[in-house]
Amino acid sequence: MKKTYIYILAAALVMLTGCESMLDRKYQNGPSTGTFPASEEEALSGLLVSYKNLGNGSFQQQYNPFPYRWLDMVSDIGCTRSVKLGEWAQFETSTITSQSSVVKSEYSGIYKTAGRIHLVLDKLDEIRDKMDDEVYYQIKAELLCLRAFMYDQGCQFYGAIPFIDHCLSLDDYAYARTPREEVIDRILKDMDDELLDHLPIQWSRATWGTVRLGRAAAYALKARICLHWDMFEDAAKYSKIALDLSEGVYSLTPLDCTYYATALDGEPTAAPLFGFEAETDSQEWMWSISFNKLAASSVHHGIYSFASRVHNGAAGGGPTQAMMDSFQCTDGKSIAESPLYDWKNPWANRDPRLDLFCLRNDTRCMGIEYSANTTKIAVTDFISGAQINNNDVTGNKSEYGPNGKSGPGGYLWRKYCDPAYYGEITGTGYEDDLDVPVLRYAELLLIDAEANIEMEGGNLARAAADINQVRARVKMPAVTATTREALRTALRYERKVELCNEGFRWFDLRRWKDKDGKCLAAYAVNGPQYAPAFNNAIPNAIPQIDENWIVSYDPAKTWDGGTFNLRTLRTLKFTVGRDELWPMPYTEMVTNPLIGEDNNNPGY
Repeated sequence: MKKTYIYILAAALVMLTGCESMLDRKYQNGPSTGTFPASEEEALSGLLVSYKNLGNGSFQQQYNPFPYRWLDMVSDIGCTRSVKLGEWAQFETSTITSQSSVVKSEYSGIYKTAGRIHLVLDKLDEIRDKMDDEVYYQIKAELLCLRAFMYDQGCQFYGAIPFIDHCLSLDDYAYARTPREEVIDRILKDMDDELLDHLPIQWSRATWGTVRLGRAAAYALKARICLHWDMFEDAAKYSKIALDLSEGVYSLTPLDCTYYATALDGEPTAAPLFGFEAETDSQEWMWSISFNKLAASSVHHGIYSFASRVHNGAAGGGPTQAMMDSFQCTDGKSIAESPLYDWKNPWANRDPRLDLFCLRNDTRCMGIEYSANTTKIAVTDFISGAQINNNDVTGNKSEYGPNGKSGPGGYLWRKYCDPAYYGEITGTGYEDDLDVPVLRYAELLLIDAEANIEMEGGNLARAAADINQVRARVKMPAVTATTREALRTALRYERKVELCNEGFRWFDLRRWKDKDGKCLAAYAVNGPQYAPAFNNAIPNAIPQIDENWIVSYDPAKTWDGGTFNLRTLRTLKFTVGRDELWPMPYTEMVTNPLIGEDNNNPGY
């Protein structure tokens, strides 16, 4: 399946080679449209290159695949290595500026992708008489959905952005920032229901995998965009359409929730949902970014970035102590409330997603024992049976290990760590081509739940049923809440744990507000960020968990009444009125006279 798609994509890339230099030269400009596309085949080629470009930006490739997984590492649920990550520390300390290369590269990626989309859209009507009618509508619908996806992200990062709807020339580049409300209104109108209904519910998996947006996924994307901007009635409307279309087509992928207390007991894995087999077998993936080593620039560094050093990875980021303490006990209560929780045996009786998605001490991952214990200089390779050096705590650059002095904080992510990677990670040059889901059925259920919780007159029973489908997959007890407030709390727990390390948290914390309109990031990403003690002591801190499942700690409150033994990894800072948005890129402000240096976002 992957090869079939990649052969078609390779032909598309050859056809568009002449356009690349112009697109790369000045990101806010597209190429001269010339005669492309001149046929149905060329229009399809242009569409495929637009899809490919989603995962081909420098921001995504350098750190990990699209969508913005790395942003979870600068939120409350994830943390990064404390050094050699340059500008990422600025996102955590409210010191990011318009000169940031991340700020520039993301902005560049939005308009570079838009340029490829417009290259096809601009000529599509002119060749309509050369195309099958249904193919014309399908390609148009997909292109407009892709543009909507990119511009929605742009509005979340930058607020008002220039709305460009055509290829630009070298003397056509100056556009003012369009108010965010106008951009969102336009992209939603572009995703016209009548147009989307020309799409098949799902494209052939044998030919396309999950790379192309079918009708169910397109409506789910429309619902997601509406949810981002508090258009709850519309979000509920479109999520219902998407769920109705998904019946018999999409479903939650079963996961093995067996609890393995130690590395000797076995290895938990979510590979059926986040591994190579998911590319072909998971009925949960509704839309994904496809990668393949057979195609130029169609790889990423995801597994290298996040794998442990014992696997030759970088141990670049992992869950925080607050994230680990967020997972409920199997009775559905927080660890601060549940009688099932034993702080001396903290991993027993917990939501299975803790071990399925996160990597903790004394477990096994990709066939090898994981230990952050600084006194354990050798670990077991359970595949070869050999004892091997524990690179996470000893040897070259072990200070960057998970619990090293410059490491991320004691834990790593297990999500996307397919056991098939055993022995395959060789360093910074490792090329990873695991496809990455952008939209999956579990998220659609949570979109539908949240929309019904937040809209006036929403169906709260439906919202609870949506949440409980996701919980039932991992054998967690059903939510019995019936009020909007209680269901909101349940929903925010589910999004935090189900979607962790998928790039949603940064956005969720900014769109969710308290009663005074302050975004929740002001609470969640402000203050000390904790990690386990270097001596591998069991954390004795009692977490304080609020109604939004934001975790904090009072150093005076410990399980044993002893001295608080968590260490401060770093101190986060969020400036209200500034950090809700990124700054506009400096290069854009100085080269675009209709924006100018004085038209930055507040606080920059």
